[in-house]
Amino acid sequence: MHPQQLAKAFENNHLYPAIINTADATHYLVGGADPQGNFVQLSTNQHAATPCLSFEHAKQLLRNLGAEEAHFTLHTAYDEMIGVPTEHCLTTMKLKL
Repeated sequence: MHPQQLAKAFENNHLYPAIINTADATHYLVGGADPQGNFVQLSTNQHAATPCLSFEHAKQLLRNLGAEEAHFTLHTAYDEMIGVPTEHCLTTMKLKL
């Protein structure tokens, strides 16, 4: 989703600002999520995601879209490897930007 569309979705409360990271990954995904948790990525064109190489850069992109807070989700594959159910492998927290 283009930055202007994402900002409008935040403004209309259709999506909430979100950042996703997977443990040991070198980038963060920035975008929005709906109440069911479906993630929509921020993109500069119709097909490419906008990966961020730092957490601060991810937060700044959302601030640039007018967001004041975001949900940060950290996913770890380690728990999955030992058989922990997938829904317990996510840690989500709300943070101020």
